Amino acid sequence: MSAKKLYVIANSHMDPIWLWRLREGRSTWLNTCRSVVRMLKKYPFLKFCRSSSSCYEWIEACDPALFAGIRELVDAGRWELVGGWVEQSDTIITPGEVLFRQAEFGKRYFREKFGKEVRIGYSVDSFGQNAGLPKILNATGFDRYVFMRPMAEEKSMPYLFRWRGDDGSEVVTLRIRQAYCTLPGWKEKQELFDWIDRLFAEGDEHQTFFFGVGDHGGGIYEKQLNWLLEAAETRAIEFSTLEHYFDVIETMDLPVCEGELTHHSPGCYSAISAVKQQLASAERALFKAEKLVLESPGPDAEADKKRLDDAWNQFLFNYFHDVYPGTAVKKAFEGEVRDLTGYTRWIASTILEKRLGRYAARAKSDFLTEGGVLLWNPLPVPVRALFQFDTFADPNCNGKHFNALLDGDGAVVPLQFLRAATPYGPNNAWGRATAVVDLPPSGLRIFAYSHEANSPAALGFERQKAAFARIAFPILADVGDTWGHGLARLGETIGEAERICFEEIDNGPAASCLRGRYRWKQSEFQLDLFAFAGIPELFARWRAEWHEKDDTVKFCWRTGIDGGELLSGQAAALLSRMPDACEQPFIDFVAAAGSDGKTSGILAEALHSYDSFGSGELRLTLLRPVCYAEHLPHRPHGDEGYADLGEVEQEFWISDGRPATELPVIARERLWGAEHLEITAASDGAELLRTVWSVEPPEVIALCQNSRVFRLWNSAAEPKKFRLRRDGAEFASGTLAPAEIRTLPAR
Repeated sequence: MSAKKLYVIANSHMDPIWLWRLREGRSTWLNTCRSVVRMLKKYPFLKFCRSSSSCYEWIEACDPALFAGIRELVDAGRWELVGGWVEQSDTIITPGEVLFRQAEFGKRYFREKFGKEVRIGYSVDSFGQNAGLPKILNATGFDRYVFMRPMAEEKSMPYLFRWRGDDGSEVVTLRIRQAYCTLPGWKEKQELFDWIDRLFAEGDEHQTFFFGVGDHGGGIYEKQLNWLLEAAETRAIEFSTLEHYFDVIETMDLPVCEGELTHHSPGCYSAISAVKQQLASAERALFKAEKLVLESPGPDAEADKKRLDDAWNQFLFNYFHDVYPGTAVKKAFEGEVRDLTGYTRWIASTILEKRLGRYAARAKSDFLTEGGVLLWNPLPVPVRALFQFDTFADPNCNGKHFNALLDGDGAVVPLQFLRAATPYGPNNAWGRATAVVDLPPSGLRIFAYSHEANSPAALGFERQKAAFARIAFPILADVGDTWGHGLARLGETIGEAERICFEEIDNGPAASCLRGRYRWKQSEFQLDLFAFAGIPELFARWRAEWHEKDDTVKFCWRTGIDGGELLSGQAAALLSRMPDACEQPFIDFVAAAGSDGKTSGILAEALHSYDSFGSGELRLTLLRPVCYAEHLPHRPHGDEGYADLGEVEQEFWISDGRPATELPVIARERLWGAEHLEITAASDGAELLRTVWSVEPPEVIALCQNSRVFRLWNSAAEPKKFRLRRDGAEFASGTLAPAEIRTLPAR
């Protein structure tokens, strides 16, 4: 008999949303767990593992008796809590702080309801693993991790290893062989026996065998369990928990792996662009609302904290690995995904606007004569912020538009009114108020609308013209399914969109906009490039009327940097890649880096995909029309239609010439922006009470600022001394190692 041993891990993978709606997914949670509890009662040797606090929370609400039965099994060591997150999140393009929140809210639930500290990270169906994940797992109390993708044919790597993060932290990691559940092909006993024998022949000394009907739940099929019991009579098979398995292997001399673990489904980095836009917007609103509660708690602080916690707990579900990557059915995106995001956004924006309103009522504004605007910087570092909103250009019918902002000391900032959403406005004096202002850390400034006799010169269009000369729009014949299964890149280039003309849209002292119009087959689109006073980056707004199914659109930026490395944002990490023509993921920024340390690339909060052939070009994936949940080799019938056809809009920034060390900092500054509120109040400012937080140096990025914690990340490749200040006084200080994340209490 072989010295090898097979540890059977009974489980049932249950996607709450995928080819079905959430109602069906929740029913699966209930029905499967009822079935499993019955099986565990019948077979006392059997153990079972299940992740995701959202599942347990629903069971607790719907079937308290079932929940009590599960808790008894947990106490008996036969029902294992794994994962520790709200849901099995996407782990490729999800921002790092969101993964911290998955652990915060998931682990809190498991501690409160079961008295357990979950140590085993578990996201077995995600489509790849971000380079920042081992560090985040380690920082949130996970020292073990289980995943499945990339699989053997996609990446050559061990099945058992220590996964090392960029800060040197490690998690003992298991990559599942073949499947996280019973395979559909095991319909006969011999087929199951053959697979088990192959594991003994080819696998490690200690290996797992994941057993149980999954995908849409089901649990443990009794007939197959009896087959497995028969196999155990002549083979070294143990019914185990993952905790016991890791206890066995973690003292072994395991190989070390570093960096990202891809390349499984490159299509999901860009599929269903609307869900990525919606989640990015809601996420930013949550962070900003939390920061305002931290700055000025007030009598309703506890109520607002509870509302924000509820919003987070619900919203984290939408980062599930079949939602954020865009691989679920259409009705799910149009229903519960949209509703959960809207619910989150409404709570966050209501709290944000209420608290900005309080600032407006109490901040010094007695110098206003015809109204003005309050601006707030949500970041604890100084920023040069752009603000834009549609409003009156001449509310008092003076016959002339406002053209400046004045602060309380008389400092002047150019104000310009660009095209608004509609050309009509009351008194025909309507436009998009636009200005660029410098804001201090966590800064609050009030400006009065004003008329200045002398206005600075218009910016002109030279910067945009130079940029357009470096831009092209390659079109790919995309033959992949929604996931992009089996693809290294999305398709071959079949041509470039034809530029039709340029149009000069706006030109003034604060901003200018030059539009390029393009055509491809029966589709047309436009690229608006905005230059803003004092901001080196160009803002790009791409709008399309797109009709070409399976034609993927790339934005090609000629960086002028041949070869060399490509720097991309990850989940609270940086990653260096070489150009390889593969579709690759990024978070917030990707840029080519030259030998002089200068970079050229893209900043984007809701676009996550690029490729590069090392020819001085970086190609951002703008649009990938796909059938909803198309999974090859099954060709779609087309009844549900295509995503990302018709009117589509994308936004991003073009960055050129920034030092590589500034990329994480400038990406955060551009993508977060300032918050505004129009005011007509006349307060002397004596009643304004708020706490001003600042962090230095700028390379130390505050991933999180709320009433519980500050989370700081050293984005630099060398140690950084940091200072966290509250109202100018030092609150905390220390030295962060390269790439280190440190969480500090906010009190």
